[in-house]
Amino acid sequence: MGAVDVGTSKICTLIGRKHGTTIEILGIGLSGSSGIRKGRIIDIGKVARALRDSFFAALEVAQVLPNVVYAGIAGDGVTSCNLEGEVFLGKGGREITEKDTENAIESTKTKVDLKSQRILHLLPQEFIVDEQKGIADPVGMVATQLRVRTHLVAAQENYLHNFVKSFQQAGIDVARVVFQPLASALAVLSPTEKEIGVALVDIGGGTTDVAVFYGGSMRFSKVIPVGGEHITHDLAVGLRTSLDEAERVKVNYGCAFSRHIPEDEVIEVRDHGGNALQTVRRGYACEIIEARIREIFKLLAQELRASGWGRFLRGGVVLTGGTALLDGIVEFASSFLKVPVRLGYPESTGYTGMVQTVANPMFSTACGLLQLAVLEATSKKRLSLFDSFQRTRLWFVERLKDYFMIE
Repeated sequence: MGAVDVGTSKICTLIGRKHGTTIEILGIGLSGSSGIRKGRIIDIGKVARALRDSFFAALEVAQVLPNVVYAGIAGDGVTSCNLEGEVFLGKGGREITEKDTENAIESTKTKVDLKSQRILHLLPQEFIVDEQKGIADPVGMVATQLRVRTHLVAAQENYLHNFVKSFQQAGIDVARVVFQPLASALAVLSPTEKEIGVALVDIGGGTTDVAVFYGGSMRFSKVIPVGGEHITHDLAVGLRTSLDEAERVKVNYGCAFSRHIPEDEVIEVRDHGGNALQTVRRGYACEIIEARIREIFKLLAQELRASGWGRFLRGGVVLTGGTALLDGIVEFASSFLKVPVRLGYPESTGYTGMVQTVANPMFSTACGLLQLAVLEATSKKRLSLFDSFQRTRLWFVERLKDYFMIE
């Protein structure tokens, strides 16, 4: 199995296979991303070259060609919304069939204008049988009306075309395109968190992807067009240095809480030309970082509040993505959002092989994609895509797979 996480700052490829109850990581490939801005492809040729670099780096280590490749997509070309559909079963009521549930799910698409958009996922959240809410599997129940709530994720047609075209130019055949927060959630969230309410916040290079889960289902998702590269750019301007040097400063000396830095601590930063060294207060660099981090969480808080799901986060917030490694960011987020916050990364117990490498927030999406590929290739009788639906019948697993990616 292959998984490719396409980000604004990096492209990560994993090649793995099912090994007992775990996934064996056979190869890892990382390359700098080029030709992408805020998750949107602006140069297909550059992206294709970066994809090849990442893919063949993983292949060189794995020495096994993956039979399928799953790719993660996000960026401002992806939108989402909650929908509701219904079917009427007659005045006297009757027993609900599998076809009724299919028709109810399908009816939700008619409630939204999908012109110039392509559905990536149509995820059932819950069924409502007459007035009884929270039904996972209504088949066999008697009712006069069946309603369903779904979460729809769609991509702009041209946006998706450019994404897939980049893989084609790289010589990589993509089996599925998956919304990145869905993949990350598979890798880092626990069933309990998704049941009681949790917000997954994946802070990437160009965007911050948000997904709220409650009752085991995705209830809200959003792409915020600010990420780690904005921090790097701010540092480059504020410290009058190059982007590469600003990235080095961010990674090695950055902190989201500037007040934690001693007043007299200094660092050396190269100028734009990379020759002369200048001495700057580390606290000043961290003040620049903190200002942008504050903006990200302010935008996040606004989105959670506007969605109405912010008050359901009994499981708090889980931060993942490369920028989640920034020193002090978990403490800052908890203080700012007033909820418990933890760092999310793939648990090493779920993997063998190159375990220590992938147990890192920057690999959350790629591990989730790989996990999804393995899930869908494994016996249908044992597995389902999301833990919230594990109580349902085998047919419902099939429906989820059908709606997970509309071919």
